[in-house]
Amino acid sequence: MLRVEGVIGGYGAADEILKGIDLSLPPGRMAAIVGPNGAGKSTLLKAIAGLVTLKSGRILLDGAPLSGLPPRAVAARGIAFVPQEANIFPSLTVRENLEIGGTLAPPGEVAARLAALLDRFPVLAEKRRRAARTLSGGQRQVLAMAMALMVKPRLLLLDEPSAGLSPLAAETLFDGIAAIHAEGTAILMVEQNALEALAIAEEGVVLVDGRVARTGDARVLASDPEVRRLFLGG
Repeated sequence: MLRVEGVIGGYGAADEILKGIDLSLPPGRMAAIVGPNGAGKSTLLKAIAGLVTLKSGRILLDGAPLSGLPPRAVAARGIAFVPQEANIFPSLTVRENLEIGGTLAPPGEVAARLAALLDRFPVLAEKRRRAARTLSGGQRQVLAMAMALMVKPRLLLLDEPSAGLSPLAAETLFDGIAAIHAEGTAILMVEQNALEALAIAEEGVVLVDGRVARTGDARVLASDPEVRRLFLGG
């Protein structure tokens, strides 16, 4: 479904954070992207979402190019990006955040999708009239993912979803991500909690210095002594 071919790019004309990335993701699969800080993991997700200009290479969805499309057009193709920070509107209510998430949904379906997500995430239903800034860190991440799900994406891009969360909140969040994937949504997730991410993913990608160092079955990578020693903290 998704193909990234020879992608080089960054945040400026002379900036090459991504140094020739190749990867692919079949329909309905989940891949965890792990690696050291500064490897280009988040930049790769932003490139797929249309937020980073490529110097060379291309990104394709179902064989059609995404490269050069603005973020809104990428989202309209079925790719939803949940950034690590600034991923909700704190002054708006939970319900209003979800309605904004449904901007690209057909107008006649917004109410039904919102109702379905409130039913799916009881914590959001309970707090739907409260300002999003009153939510806990874990609840904010749930809201950010629910906003992305309002467009019924085929591919969900998650950038460090567990950052700053307590171990219990992170565990709950990972359970939620696994449930979303089990319903058929493809997921590409960048995560510093590498072992936890690899435990729920089917495929793993190890990124180092803007290049793909290793790829393969997520559980095989997680159990490989060399991978653990070099990239996963032992």
